Amino acid sequence: MVRESITVLGREIFYEIKDVDIDDLVYYQENPRINYIISRHPPKKITQEFIEQELLKLESTKERIKDLEENKGLLDEVYVVGNKVVEGNTRLCAYRRLSKKYPDMPVWKKIKARILQGEVSDEELFYILGTFHIKGKTEWDAYEKAAYIHKMIKELKKNPEEVGKQLGKYGKSIEAMLKAYEVMSKKYLKNSNSTGSLDTSRDELKKYSYFEAFFLQKELAQKAQETPVFLDQFVDWVKEDRFKKAQNVRELPKILSHKKALKAFTENEPQDAFDEAKHVLYEHKPEKVDRFYKKVREFRELLGDAEVKKVKDEIEMNKNKKTELQQCYKELKKFCKELGLGVQ
Repeated sequence: MVRESITVLGREIFYEIKDVDIDDLVYYQENPRINYIISRHPPKKITQEFIEQELLKLESTKERIKDLEENKGLLDEVYVVGNKVVEGNTRLCAYRRLSKKYPDMPVWKKIKARILQGEVSDEELFYILGTFHIKGKTEWDAYEKAAYIHKMIKELKKNPEEVGKQLGKYGKSIEAMLKAYEVMSKKYLKNSNSTGSLDTSRDELKKYSYFEAFFLQKELAQKAQETPVFLDQFVDWVKEDRFKKAQNVRELPKILSHKKALKAFTENEPQDAFDEAKHVLYEHKPEKVDRFYKKVREFRELLGDAEVKKVKDEIEMNKNKKTELQQCYKELKKFCKELGLGVQ
């Protein structure tokens, strides 16, 4: 048995590493993944056995069982406070499954655990979990990260800037994650079908990135604040799969700014909606979707806003500036001639 310590938020917390009987441990219900599982069912149904059966349905648990079975043991110890496995619930579930599969093999009866000593506050505990699953190698899904940050700020009353600093996130990102989590939980998941398999439901959680992308767009976030019904409309669009991927949400402000593009987006079949809207923009507003034409528009605006007299005085005083403009004119004239364009 080894007794060492870790420093969390400036406090030294001692721990012991030892093998613990798997039947002496319980799952940690505040873990974001488990918390989501139990949120889909009435409280009276929630037991340790129920949590275990739900965890066993996940592909990630099945993969962990396979890995442990091949390795014949655990590489990283689980973290335990009291008898709760605060970090490593999937590993505990995998051990219990393998213990039933191989009842005569002692290796699956006990699991290596790092047991934190004394009182560990919720703030310290969540900082440890965040270090593992947000900053560390074993990352939570985006929705699980947001759930963790939401709890830190809304329930533990932590300052958003402080949380962002601890977890290496910027203020804008933290704000977007909070809003996305609330909309996802209250509007999207609340009305989605929860009768399917757990993995199917977890596929729904991947839509969280669409909402985070939404709130990272200043124009969209502002429109949602000013017109709440617009946010409900966006939720419906996500449910209908009108966006092929989360990155497409970044293009939504351009679609909203063009009536024909918006009509194409809302009236076409969901699987065609985004492509059709982009096609309309390309036809009518190429500078909105094509980098080349965007630069052409910027060049036109640059010339339109230029003070002719000022530029004329500058090129008379500086031959390098004059040469640059002459070269620009020469190349533009050549380019237009090759395209068959003449001055209208």
